[in-house]
Amino acid sequence: MENINFGIDLGTTNSGIGKFQAGKVTIFKNPVGFKDTLPSVIAYRNNRILVGDKAREMTIINPDQVFSSFKRKMGSAHLYQVPDSFETKTAIDFSALILKELLGFITEEKPTAAVITIPASFDTIQSNATKLAGEAAGIQEVLLLQEPIAACLAYANVQNIAIDELKNWLVYDFGGGTFDVALVSIDNRELKVIDHEGNNFLGGLDIDHLMLEKLLCPALEKELQEENLWKQMVNGENATYNKLFFELLYRAEEAKKELSIKEEAFVEIEIAERYIELLITRKDFNQLIHPKVDETIRLTKHLLEKNNIENSQLERIILVGGTTYIPYIRTSLVHVFETHVDVTIDPTTAIILGAGYYAGTKNKQSTIIKEALPATLKNVKLAYEVNSKDNEELLTGLVDPDFSGYYRVTRTDGGFDSGMIAFHSKFNEFLKLVPKTTNIFNLKILDKYHTVVYENEHIGINHGIYNISGQPLPNDICLEIDDTLGTTYLEQVFRKGDILPLNKKLYKTISKTILKESGEKLIINIVEGKSDTSPASNLCIGYLEIDSEDLPSNLLKGTDIEIDFDISESRDLTVNIYIGAIMLEINQVFNASAKQVSAVKIVQELEKVLVELENIDDDEFAMADVPKLEDLRVEVIELLKLLIDIDGDFLTDKIYNIDERKRKAFQAYDHLIRKKNIVAEIEEYQLQKNEIREELLLKPNPKIEHAFNNIIKNEIKFLNSNQSSIIRSKIRELQKIANEIYYQQDHSYIELFYYFAIKPLEDYTDENQAKKSIINGQKAIDKENYAELKAIINSLYHLLKVKPKSFFEDKNGTLGLK
Repeated sequence: MENINFGIDLGTTNSGIGKFQAGKVTIFKNPVGFKDTLPSVIAYRNNRILVGDKAREMTIINPDQVFSSFKRKMGSAHLYQVPDSFETKTAIDFSALILKELLGFITEEKPTAAVITIPASFDTIQSNATKLAGEAAGIQEVLLLQEPIAACLAYANVQNIAIDELKNWLVYDFGGGTFDVALVSIDNRELKVIDHEGNNFLGGLDIDHLMLEKLLCPALEKELQEENLWKQMVNGENATYNKLFFELLYRAEEAKKELSIKEEAFVEIEIAERYIELLITRKDFNQLIHPKVDETIRLTKHLLEKNNIENSQLERIILVGGTTYIPYIRTSLVHVFETHVDVTIDPTTAIILGAGYYAGTKNKQSTIIKEALPATLKNVKLAYEVNSKDNEELLTGLVDPDFSGYYRVTRTDGGFDSGMIAFHSKFNEFLKLVPKTTNIFNLKILDKYHTVVYENEHIGINHGIYNISGQPLPNDICLEIDDTLGTTYLEQVFRKGDILPLNKKLYKTISKTILKESGEKLIINIVEGKSDTSPASNLCIGYLEIDSEDLPSNLLKGTDIEIDFDISESRDLTVNIYIGAIMLEINQVFNASAKQVSAVKIVQELEKVLVELENIDDDEFAMADVPKLEDLRVEVIELLKLLIDIDGDFLTDKIYNIDERKRKAFQAYDHLIRKKNIVAEIEEYQLQKNEIREELLLKPNPKIEHAFNNIIKNEIKFLNSNQSSIIRSKIRELQKIANEIYYQQDHSYIELFYYFAIKPLEDYTDENQAKKSIINGQKAIDKENYAELKAIINSLYHLLKVKPKSFFEDKNGTLGLK
C-alpha cells in the first residue's frame, strides 16, 4: 500500500510541511523568503485574503484586518468578525487557509492524505476541529499525531542515535500557543510515550502579552501621562487603541526574539505624533517571565514525580518550539534537572520533520492495490516490519490453505531478487535492505501455470528509521452512569495512556422505567478527563438523549443494554447502542469541534468551590494534604481575581487559560476530597465485612455465605478503583446481608414489633384492628411465640397508610443507565 508521506506542523505562530522520501524528510520551502515555515496569520485587504508573511506585515498597518494565534481557540465556539463584511470565521476556517497555503508550496501533485500534528494535551474536541480544518483544506484523509511524538521521531532519526539500552527522554515543547512536556522511553527499535502534562493556553503569545502589559504599557503611560492604557487597548472599543495593541504586540514579539541573542532590546514606536524608544533588558525580561517558566517547571516535576522518575534517570531533555530559544528557559532546565539539554535540531522545524517521518510509516487507507485474484486465491495476508534496524527483514505471506504456486520478490532498485520459489499456502522470505533509506519491494504470486494471480508493488520497509509504538490516549474516557443510591459516577471506559485505536464493549442495565410518550429520556454521557473525579470536572465529548417518544415500546427498569465504544487513532469516537428487548439499535459518531466557555459560569463554579474550601476543617485531613488544600484556596482566589481583571477584555484569550486552570484545580479538589471520603468508606467496608464474617463463623449459612463471597471476590480491584460510588454500593450490599442475618434471630422481631407499636394509631387505616394487633403482639412476646409475632408484624405493615421505604431499595437513576 502507498504511504501517506506528507507531514504538517499546524502551529500557533508558524506552520510547515514536509515529505518523507528516500529515507529522509524534505521540508518544502516558503516561496516568500525561502524559509522553512509560514507564519500562521490571515489578513483581509481589498477583498483579498493574505496568508503568511504578507498577512503578518499588515499587523502594523491595519491590525483590525489581521488574525493570528487562532489555534488557541481551536475547538471553541469563538467567532471572528471579518472586516468590511458580515462574514464570521472560526479557528477551523483560518486553519484551513493556512493548510491550503502550505499545500501550495508543493509543485508536484497535491497530497490527498497527510499527518497533522497537535499538542499532546489537545482534548478530543480540539482534535476533531483540527481534522475538520484539514478536510476543509482538501485533504481527504487526515491522521493526527501528537507533537511530543513528532519531536522524538525527528531527534532520533535525524541524529541517527545508536541506543543499546532503554533510555528516558523528556520532550519540553514550549510553542507559540501551548506548552507540552512528555516522558518518552526509547530503545534501539522504538519510542513510547509514557505520560505527559501540559497547558493548552501557555505559550510564547502569553509572554508577548505579559511584556506588553507589564513592561511596555507602564513605560508608555509615563511618557504619555496616561492611565489604564492596557485596559483601554484590550476592551476593543476604540479603533486607535485597538491598532496600538496589535502594533505593540508585534514589537513585543520582535523584542523577545532579539533578547534571545542580546542583553537588551529597543522598542521603537510612533504614537500621538511622538517618536518613543523604550529599552527592555534581558534581566527585566527574565524576571517578568519567571512565573510562566516556573509553571512549566512545576508541570515537568509533577510528570516525573507521578511516574517515579528521578532527574538522574533522564538521558536528555529535547527542546521543541520557538519559545525555547529564550536563554533563561534553557539555563533554568539545566539548573533544575541537571541533565543534558539537547538543542542540536532547530526547535521550530523538529515537529515538521517528525510528522514527515511518521507519515512515511503510515499507509493510506484509501489506496487500492492492483490485484487479480482467482476463485482459488481468496485473500493474501502479508506480515513485515515497516521500520527495521536490521540488514534483513522477514516477509511472511499467507494465502488459501489449498493454494500451491510460486512467489517472487524484487527490490525496485534491482539490488535484490528472490527468484521464482515454489510454495504451498505460506512463504517466508528474508529481504535484504539498503541502509538508511526506504526499500520498496515488488511481490508477485503465480499459480502452477505461471500466471500472475496477485501483485503488490508497494511493500515499503524503512531502514534505520525509528517508529512509535502507537499514540497514547491523553486522558481517561469515561461513561457517566447511575449507582443504586440514585447518584451518578464515572466508569472508566478507556484509560489514559492506552494505545490508540481502541475498542470496548460494556453491558449495563436500565436504571429507571421509561414509558413511551412519558417525556422521559435515556441519557448517554461520555466525558474526557480523570475517572476518579466528578463528572463536572471533565469535558463532555459525546452526549446522546434518547427520547421516550423515539422508543419502539416501553423500556423497563432492569433491561439489558449493550454499548460498544470505538476510538480511532485520530480520536474519532463512535458509539453503538443496542437494546435487544425492544429491538433498538443506535449508531452515533461523536466529533464535536466547538465548546462554549462562559466567564459567568466559571465565576459561579469557582465561588461554590471556594465556599466549600473555606468551610473545610483542616484537622480532618492528613498533614500532607493541608498545604495542598491551602494551595487550592490560593489558586481559586487567584482565578477569581483574574476573571475580574479580564472583564471587558475582548482581544486576548486569557479566558481560555483560566478555564484550563479551573478544570485542573477542580480535578485536584476532587482528588483531595474523594481521597478522604474513600479512606473512610474503605474502613466502613472492612468493618462491615469483618462483622458478617464473624456472624457466619458463629452461625454458618451456605446461602448467605455464597452471596457474601460474590460481593467481596473482586475486592482488590474495587477498593483500588478510587470510585467512591462503587465502594458505597458494596457497603450497601454487605448491609443487606447483615440485615438478613439480623432477621434470622428471634429477638430482632421484638425490636421490629416495637417500631410499629409506637406509631400513632391514626397512621393505620383501621385503628381498632391496629390496637388489637399491638395487644396480641405483646402477648406473643410474653409467650415467646415468635411465629405468631411475625404474622402480627406483617398485619401491622399492611395496615399502615404510608409504607416505610426500604433502606435497601434500588433507587431510580437520573440518567437511566446503570
